[in-house]
Amino acid sequence: MKARFIVFYCIMDDQPRGLDINGYLKLFEPDTQTLTGALFQVAQTSEVITVLNATAGNYSVIYVVPGKIEELQCREAYEFLVQREKGLSKVAEDIIGRDSRRSILTGALVLAGIGILFYVGYYYHALSEINNLLLFIGLFLSLLGGVLRGYQKKRVRASAPRHRSE
Repeated sequence: MKARFIVFYCIMDDQPRGLDINGYLKLFEPDTQTLTGALFQVAQTSEVITVLNATAGNYSVIYVVPGKIEELQCREAYEFLVQREKGLSKVAEDIIGRDSRRSILTGALVLAGIGILFYVGYYYHALSEINNLLLFIGLFLSLLGGVLRGYQKKRVRASAPRHRSE
């Protein structure tokens, strides 16, 4: 996958001290739109972006830093390979976390649609045709979902240096 932007996401237990981070944006409990704006702003100067999520007490602080920071001590680390600018907003949604009610509603609608298709297939004695149709719809939506998302997420090792085989 050819990436236009690379976003490194690091979840830390404490504030980043002693790190050489220049030109960073510091966000206190940001929403999705604020983080998207910060990612767009940093993406204008750098194709590699590091996002540090540090928890401090009851709130979280997110640092958006241009470039990659070496020697980070992360609890969890992810790498997002972003193909286009729209993917940066999807990455921000993934980092902040989506509304769970929307996900539940979408899943319920998909299950209701599948149930209706099975009922129609049973009623008209066409279950084999409906099964084939659902197979092709599932394959099409899985391929289309990855393309529409606009980024690829990979979990990386948190603090160890990269091995030459990676």
